[in-house]
Amino acid sequence: MDALPREVALTLTEETTLGIFFIARYRFLSIDQFARVSGLNRSTARDRLRILERHSVLSHFGNTGMYGQGKTPKVYYLTRKGHEILSRESDIPAELIGPYKEVKVDAKWSSQMYHRLRTVDLMISAEVAVRSRPHLGVVKTLLEYRQVKRGKLIQRETTDFVAKVETSENRIVPDAALIIENTGTKRRALFFLEMDMATERIVSIILRDSRATLHWKFSQYDKYLQSMRYRTTYQEYGDFRNFLMLFVTLTEARIENVRREMADLPAEYAKYYRFTTFDKAMGDFLGPIWKSRLISDERLYPLAQEG
Repeated sequence: MDALPREVALTLTEETTLGIFFIARYRFLSIDQFARVSGLNRSTARDRLRILERHSVLSHFGNTGMYGQGKTPKVYYLTRKGHEILSRESDIPAELIGPYKEVKVDAKWSSQMYHRLRTVDLMISAEVAVRSRPHLGVVKTLLEYRQVKRGKLIQRETTDFVAKVETSENRIVPDAALIIENTGTKRRALFFLEMDMATERIVSIILRDSRATLHWKFSQYDKYLQSMRYRTTYQEYGDFRNFLMLFVTLTEARIENVRREMADLPAEYAKYYRFTTFDKAMGDFLGPIWKSRLISDERLYPLAQEG
């Protein structure tokens, strides 16, 4: 591919600025993710990203060959200079942009990145769905791969515990958390997101392996609902009486297998779970594409009421 001419100047259009803001929010975006969230077509997004990198607003990782798998995605992240430009040249409030967080690239690629990029895909889809509904707004996003300091400990941003005793057995770390507000009623909803790559066992016949299964993960969320610990953890963002756990996987068959194996969990908590496939979630994320945990319930539910 021909290189772009060196004299191309840096121009921050509304679409480009929006894309840079979401790179700051999610720490990194692929070309496709940048294109979707900025509203640009892919080729235009690709060229904008190359220009931004040339001006040291962005840097990247990935785009490296993997034996038998071709090249990994090229993923862009914000530099300190880019953060300064975004803060200075945009009208986005400083509290939304937040402080600069260095992205440490210790490896050109890791197997976890495929899962994390799928998670970001879903969060971007949710952002776009919210943007298409003027009565809704995103209040807060939290991500498993971002680390924060709590007291003397460095923890993953979504880390919490399902009971007062903070042990490893009681730890819960959702892939992401999302808080959405109805700007008319001021009511807020708390969502936890789990992106399933179909690599975890649903159940295990080996007792000592039970914590490495989806059944264990769902039982932890049940305990989290029962303890209501999330109300304290997220109280600065709203008074949440419950939450919805969104489980996204790759196929309908996987969904039905998971729902079937969760039938022995308490039925009263089933309504706090929603299931869909990745392909459907990449459409209208908030639309009527979600199933409950009950295998007998074939209705499709939306995540938000219209208007």
